[in-house]
Amino acid sequence: MVVARVSDSLRSASIESPLESYPRAFRERTEVDSEYAVETVESLAALVSYLPHWKRLSKDCLVPNPFYEPFFLLPALQKTRPAGRVLVAFVFKKSSQCPLTEELVGIFPIERRSNGILSLPRWRLLTTSLILRSVPLLTNQRPECALSAFLKWSAKSGIGLLEFDRVLAEGPFQHALVNALTACGRLPYVTGQSVNATLTRKNHATRTSRKALREINRKHRRLEELGDLQFRSLSETESLSEWQRWFLELEASGWKGRRGTAMMQSDRERELFMTVTRQAWARKKLQMFGLFLDDHPIAMKCNLCSGREGLAWKITYDENFSKFSPGLILELEHKMHFEQQSDLDRIDFCARADHPLCQRIAHEQLCLQRLLIPCDSLVSELYCSAVSFLRRIKRHFRSFRSKSEE
Repeated sequence: MVVARVSDSLRSASIESPLESYPRAFRERTEVDSEYAVETVESLAALVSYLPHWKRLSKDCLVPNPFYEPFFLLPALQKTRPAGRVLVAFVFKKSSQCPLTEELVGIFPIERRSNGILSLPRWRLLTTSLILRSVPLLTNQRPECALSAFLKWSAKSGIGLLEFDRVLAEGPFQHALVNALTACGRLPYVTGQSVNATLTRKNHATRTSRKALREINRKHRRLEELGDLQFRSLSETESLSEWQRWFLELEASGWKGRRGTAMMQSDRERELFMTVTRQAWARKKLQMFGLFLDDHPIAMKCNLCSGREGLAWKITYDENFSKFSPGLILELEHKMHFEQQSDLDRIDFCARADHPLCQRIAHEQLCLQRLLIPCDSLVSELYCSAVSFLRRIKRHFRSFRSKSEE
């Protein structure tokens, strides 16, 4: 465990939690400029000393991201093993009026990765098969300054290349990122773009087609002929542990179980699922939905919520009923449930808009991107330019080959 010596002057002046009476156990502190400092942490035990600041920022951040909140990230780092070395960079803003007071304005979990022999090592925002969005937690007040401080710290720390994967390409985060990159004189390289399917309350202009509705309703009636069909959501009167068990068993019964990738088949992933859902439920950040036939789940869905947005984390279904499309019926029921509630403004499917299931449910779209950001390094600049050039050649080659085959 990393334990750092911290002077009393770096403690927060206002103590709102017993943890705040202890110094922050950072690995290294870098004074970026007169206004901002970045503290890096590697050990799980040291992260606990940041919980009071971390929780406050999570409640009032620019763009919510449940995957980077303490209830998810701490057990994720404990239960799973990221491929590379992981750091969590905390950006603090100093108070001009009280030198003893510092405000946490940004949290950046990053991982050192190298994707192959010809790939330049980089630090990227932490993403895994279970962490589906990597937007950093940023303050609502001048978020571009927090991003700029992080970019400056990266250059000072000798990080040649940053990778931002699965980050939003629209909205307030994109605006803050563009302003920060401009202020720091950095030119990002877009290496990937995708579009996720979403549901929003603000615009219901898009409706599921009549043809798709007829087909879904037909399958719905056929299921009803087999028994008592019900759409349910986890409520306070039901047992969370029972829903957890149902979900894990249902996932393990399908193709993931045959491939050996079901959470039930991995002690670490099963423990992570149990811990995260339990912690999220206690904080009113969990939604679970199910399609039940004679009280037996045949399709289930798990959402993680933060602020007024929900993210679809996991979905599974019973393949014995695949000809009735239980997953599709569940999604349509979930859509109608979402349109009737008032707690959330958006649900991100965390799946591409061209996914076969998403194509059959009316939805809106959310743009995501993957960026490479050189950090004052000529080698990184040349590498990014070469990657961009080679991608263009590859696209032209594919286009030429497809035309020649025609």
